[in-house]
Amino acid sequence: MLCGAIAAMAALVLAAAPALAQTELSPPKPGRVDNPPVVMSILVLLIMVAMLVGAFVIPSKRGHQD
Repeated sequence: MLCGAIAAMAALVLAAAPALAQTELSPPKPGRVDNPPVVMSILVLLIMVAMLVGAFVIPSKRGHQD
């Protein structure tokens, strides 16, 4: 009976320890926001559009009997 009471008290103390350790909660502070690489983004976009247009420009291999 005494061991059960000691175990219950120990469980209560160990469960409350993390809550007691927190003195003040504050939201996380964001780091410095970097500027996106605008020129590189536009260049990649232009390359992707050129590849898409190039795929549509390729003639089909169909002959006159299809």
